[in-house]
Amino acid sequence: MNCYNIQLEGDTLKVGFPIAANGDPIIAPGDRIVECAGKQLEQMIAAGELKGGNLLKIYGRISVLASYTIAHQLGHLYRAIAVSDTRLGAYVTVISSSPEYAIGSRIDFETGEVKEVPNVWEEPTFLIYWENDILIARINNGKQVDGDEILRDAKTQLESLMDSGGLPGGKQPLQINGRTTVLASFYLGSQLAHKYSSIAVFDPKLESYVVTISHSPDYRVGQMLASGDTPQGNKNVKVVLCGPANAGKTVLRDGLKNAIYKLELTSDDFYAISGCPDGDGSFFTETVKNNPSLAKQLKAEYKARFTPEFADSRAQDIQRIKNSLLLFDVGGKMSAENQIIMSSATHAVILAKTPADVIDWKHFCENQLRKPLQIVAVIYSDYHGKEDILDDSGEILTGKVHHLERGEDVSDRPMVKALAERIIKLTN
Repeated sequence: MNCYNIQLEGDTLKVGFPIAANGDPIIAPGDRIVECAGKQLEQMIAAGELKGGNLLKIYGRISVLASYTIAHQLGHLYRAIAVSDTRLGAYVTVISSSPEYAIGSRIDFETGEVKEVPNVWEEPTFLIYWENDILIARINNGKQVDGDEILRDAKTQLESLMDSGGLPGGKQPLQINGRTTVLASFYLGSQLAHKYSSIAVFDPKLESYVVTISHSPDYRVGQMLASGDTPQGNKNVKVVLCGPANAGKTVLRDGLKNAIYKLELTSDDFYAISGCPDGDGSFFTETVKNNPSLAKQLKAEYKARFTPEFADSRAQDIQRIKNSLLLFDVGGKMSAENQIIMSSATHAVILAKTPADVIDWKHFCENQLRKPLQIVAVIYSDYHGKEDILDDSGEILTGKVHHLERGEDVSDRPMVKALAERIIKLTN
């Protein structure tokens, strides 16, 4: 069985992870996904299945690493390639030599209408620069912006660096690091693929650079490169957001992530993932704003069962991530699976409904795991409340956060901002 599925249906390339017999998606490590994607595309091109043309649309789940590989394999075959962004309800043009489709233009899922949405921010939402011998390509922290704008800013930044002679090319692998997007990665891959003998992109879960594009016999796609330049902070803080089901953990996680990115002193060395198999990926909150029915459909497709295998896999991901700060949430039960996942954490935030919930989850965090977790905050979820209430005077932040509603950005709530500041201080 392939670890990544690619299938052409009309003018759309459907991509995604294979499904096990029990209905769970099988998500392989990043290096394996890149290797599988590259080999499948080579086979499809050799068989004449991917013949090229005016426009290719790509729909499904794509990793950042695989974006480089797919862009390189297909960029020369089609005049334009557009990748789905469920948050926008549209395909976004990531590669184009066609006047019909400008880079960053949206193609509506339902109507097929092509339009460009003007940029909102005056300052760039994406930055590209050299740090020693590493090309840093990253989202500019503190800005909440749509993927098409980030893509256009990535294009502007890359063109500026190229025009200044800052990307001379070469026979050595180009190493790329930074928090980026799938859309921006497609564009970067298409533009950089033939300037360097190979390109390797950092995967924090593997603690390694993974070769995503190669023209050299010395490097193969999917190969991991050892490097001493992986991001390492002074500390390795891993904060788990836990508590009972239906308290609003997913909404709080997304709001907290955005609040952390807004802090001026925030290190770029921050990473956030979900430790739940419930289908609430990073896409979900934004997609539900624009297209609730599509969000519901995608949640069902991406949902996995909470099995020991899932728990082991996610725990390994959390253990491997060596960023200064990692934030992740878990399911709403004090289960053996959550014991496995949470044992990789260093600190915990409890989001509860009742005092009894707090007692149970504090005991779970302090007594049921391999090592006690330091409690950073105990917060009550007050769905019908009108304002936040907080006490930031003690060692543990306490209080209430109000109305954690799916689809709403809660990053400016007083409690969320205070919690973000508390968590950042842990890395100092």
